[in-house]
Amino acid sequence: MTLCIPPTGQTEDLAALDVDAPRYAPALPPVLSYHKVERRWELGATRISPRRFARQMERFARGGWRTLNLAQIGACARGERALAPDEFAITFDDAYRGLRDEAFPILEAFGFGAACFVITGFAGRLNRWDVAYGGRRFAHLAWRDMRRWSARGIEFASHTVTHPRLTWSTESQVAREFEQSRLDLADALGVDTAVVSYPFGAAGEREHRLAAAAGYTDGYALAGRWSGNPMHLTRTPVYLWAPPLPAIGRLRVIERWGAIGANRCAVGTSVWQRLHQR
Repeated sequence: MTLCIPPTGQTEDLAALDVDAPRYAPALPPVLSYHKVERRWELGATRISPRRFARQMERFARGGWRTLNLAQIGACARGERALAPDEFAITFDDAYRGLRDEAFPILEAFGFGAACFVITGFAGRLNRWDVAYGGRRFAHLAWRDMRRWSARGIEFASHTVTHPRLTWSTESQVAREFEQSRLDLADALGVDTAVVSYPFGAAGEREHRLAAAAGYTDGYALAGRWSGNPMHLTRTPVYLWAPPLPAIGRLRVIERWGAIGANRCAVGTSVWQRLHQR
């Protein structure tokens, strides 16, 4: 969930807009970014019902779409792999436990793979890093859940340790978040990941540099325009108002700008985090 307040004028998050994008960039597949797929209702834009999620996946399957894994997306981003017109990718930020019972079985039924970005310091714990409208908390996947699903078509990669807004953190804090999350995934899952998803999609040149120094080759943001930088791969967030075929339908341009606006509103969660830590 994100607490939505008007943007505070923080210019670092404008990197997601890629206003100085080059004229040419290798073709990137539509990359969807989900958060909660839950039966439990909440006040927030990031939760969608399992029924709605299943309908979206069914439409992709009927259209003959095929999912790409993280290595294939990275190869497309570098121009090392040609992109077919019926290829897309599915990602999940935050690694909520509801995915285990709702989203992952649906993906398996349709033969789709996905990547799940883990807040390693909250594995198996409640999401106390986030705002809880109405007092509702949601649990994150435990390591045992991830071990089970890693053998069944789900990849797990880094979403940092504590989900801070990296652009508001010190350089040493950002470096620790990147480095420790890789170590956590290696220790718990035996995964030597080189892929990170930036919390709130917030990252600029400094974060790209520090991620590369920590051993990452690919970094995932949210919304915005694809500029050809593998350390800032853009995705389409899927919110509760998403169309039946997110990111590829006729409404994709409107959907993209709506996602940019919603993502800017997420600054409210970062403000709440900062106040809560005092």
